[in-house]
Amino acid sequence: MKLETYISQLLFHHECVIVPNLGGFVGNYKSAYIQPLQHKFHAPSKQISFNKNLITNDGLLAHYVAEKETLSYEQACKEIEAFVFALKNTLKTNKTAQLENIGVFLLDNENKLHFEPDLSENYLLASYGLSSFQTLPIKRISNEEKITNDLKIVAQTSAKIVHINENNRRKWIAAAIIAIPLSFLAFWIPINYDLTGDINYAKLNPFVDDSNKAVYTERKEPTAFNEDDLLLLEDVLKNDTSKSTYLSFSWIKDEQPLVIELQKNNIAEPDTTYVASSKKNARFHIIAGCFSEKKNANKMVKQLKNKGFDAWIVGQRKGLWTVSYNSFTTKKQALDALVSAKSDNSKAWLLEM
Repeated sequence: MKLETYISQLLFHHECVIVPNLGGFVGNYKSAYIQPLQHKFHAPSKQISFNKNLITNDGLLAHYVAEKETLSYEQACKEIEAFVFALKNTLKTNKTAQLENIGVFLLDNENKLHFEPDLSENYLLASYGLSSFQTLPIKRISNEEKITNDLKIVAQTSAKIVHINENNRRKWIAAAIIAIPLSFLAFWIPINYDLTGDINYAKLNPFVDDSNKAVYTERKEPTAFNEDDLLLLEDVLKNDTSKSTYLSFSWIKDEQPLVIELQKNNIAEPDTTYVASSKKNARFHIIAGCFSEKKNANKMVKQLKNKGFDAWIVGQRKGLWTVSYNSFTTKKQALDALVSAKSDNSKAWLLEM
């Protein structure tokens, strides 16, 4: 058992921890400070000192050891006595003994006990997470250096002004080189071309010969279709298996194709409202669902018939098309069939008309 670990833990929460027959470890508050030579800043701390006169057992350490080691109070006191005995023997033999994170005991030639605290551990909880840091000193320049720097700045500024003037002179020369050809074109174009009418901008290029002009010839006769062409179109329409709404067809190579809109074949869904006369006379119906649109009711009838039910549309009830699994003349038959219907739909219910 490392008793110094328990002493260290108690020092975080108490100002004094007494080790019976050895002495007391006392926490002393120390404000933040600066080391001027190293320019190092230290956070507030609680440094530990040792008082050899505090040897009376106050029970703090013994109760803490008993709780952590699951011992009785008397057993904890015996463990502390054994620790103190071993520490004193170490001091007699080696003249030194170290307690981890607390400090070092030293025994001089006159058998006087000295204690050096471990400064690496800060026991002040308010400074938790705050570490020491070092900064560079502020270097201040002398008046002589300041005057010298000002003279260097003046010399550099003068050199920049000379450089800027040289750059401006080069820019004016470049602008003159560009402006002369533009002035010539501004004078030459109005003389050679009439700019008051429609302008063909391609003619403004003096290096292009426009003697051979492209001429658009309009087609004067519409494309004629003969009987063979119509028969060919009819074959294409018959053999078309795609589901597209439009068909593109061309008779002549490189001609724009003719686009034909195909007529949709709207095949109505089968109406399932027709039923045998025996169902019409039935009073008890196993209802599967009600729909505002009849096409949805027809879909459900088809689904139920695929499952083996003798489904049909009973009719409209409160404006809704009512679908029945099956219909019966007696209530007992309907209740027996309702059990089978609920296995398919738990919301199926019995309607009596």
